[in-house]
Amino acid sequence: MLNIISFLTRIPVREEVRIEEVATKSYLFPLVALFIGLFVAVAAFLSFGLLATTPEIAALLTLLTIYLVTGLIHLDGLADFFDGLMATGSRGEKVNAMKDAKIGISGLFAAMFVILTTLFAIEAVCTREVTFKFDLASFYKFAAVFITAEVSGKLSMNTCLLLGRGFGVERGMGALFIRYTTTAKYIVALISALLICLIVTSFSVRFVIMFSGIVVAFFCSYIAKGKFGTVNGDVIGASNELARCTVLVIWAILHF
Repeated sequence: MLNIISFLTRIPVREEVRIEEVATKSYLFPLVALFIGLFVAVAAFLSFGLLATTPEIAALLTLLTIYLVTGLIHLDGLADFFDGLMATGSRGEKVNAMKDAKIGISGLFAAMFVILTTLFAIEAVCTREVTFKFDLASFYKFAAVFITAEVSGKLSMNTCLLLGRGFGVERGMGALFIRYTTTAKYIVALISALLICLIVTSFSVRFVIMFSGIVVAFFCSYIAKGKFGTVNGDVIGASNELARCTVLVIWAILHF
């Protein structure tokens, strides 16, 4: 768990992360998502409670907390993924565009779009909870939002890893994770995600939103198969960012 926390967050619980150990235990991703979601929920709870008159700033602080905790590695993957998608030419040329160290305009636009959409969704969801007291019942509402979003994102990554076994696999970190992924491990990740979201949503309609991460993973994986012929680390990272954003947008639109 210490290796996985160090890999998925910026919290320095390990000086050196053993990537192979993380790859073999990737089914624990939803458990780390629970930790991340709680951390972000605390930040949102305090921000929207103390800055109730300026929800835009509170939403910005919440978004900043997400990336301070998780880092930008998955957001970078999102940018690379869209650089590859929008590149012209053969599969090889698209893969080269995705692997290019320089970010292109397509990747920049995609990253900005997802960041802004997430920001607006956070504001829309959390402003409905500003008339609360600083108690456990009020905090529970925030925890349900952000834990579900993070768990869905990590389950999306697990789904991409499983689906990636059926595609061509290149070298790289993503290939390492895919190689160690099995159906049994994925079932463990899925059950963990289901139990966590069941606890925080009380099996309401909100519980179903968690499955949007799986849907996002299918879209990302099969688009990647058609465009690149493979699922790699950038695709997996992109699915995390898109799944989190999707959960928050659905939560905002449905006015839970």
